[in-house]
Amino acid sequence: MNILETVQKNLGFSVLQKIDPNTQETADQGTTIGNSALAQAGIPAILLGIYNRLEADPAIWVLEQQGDLLEKIFGKSKDAVISKIAEYSKNNDQHSVQELEHIASESFRVLKECLGNKTDEGSIRSFVSKNKPDTLLYLPPSLELGKVLQNNNLDDRTGKMEGPVSSLMRNVEKVFNTSNSI
Repeated sequence: MNILETVQKNLGFSVLQKIDPNTQETADQGTTIGNSALAQAGIPAILLGIYNRLEADPAIWVLEQQGDLLEKIFGKSKDAVISKIAEYSKNNDQHSVQELEHIASESFRVLKECLGNKTDEGSIRSFVSKNKPDTLLYLPPSLELGKVLQNNNLDDRTGKMEGPVSSLMRNVEKVFNTSNSI
């Protein structure tokens, strides 16, 4: 199951576009304004924020869906992430916050459903390592999420490359990063 696509479909957003590793843009420029752009930036940013938190602390907190979800995901970087997404989508911050909270809520719900009862540290780490590379393919580089979250791997262009060699390297990485399968 592709979590990013599941969240996008469940919330009724337009299909998200992969970022071209050469141009660092989406192929369809129609996704750069309004709710389409908000989804294009918000869904991968929120999922990667959750993955980032789980890599640092694979605790069960991901299953808790109460309070300010954006604060839980991004911590002190919450306002910076919201501003970057609002700027990318050309939406005001207030509209962005409401939509991003909605996306975060659905992301938590889908993640909880995908994890099921496999909430031990190994299963969570395995889950993150399997899903993070696919999500990176959709992250707009102008968000500079890696810089904001102090994780340079999120802004690495090579994470967005596709093809036989890149796919092989990602599969090798998944094998070495996983101890349990979900």
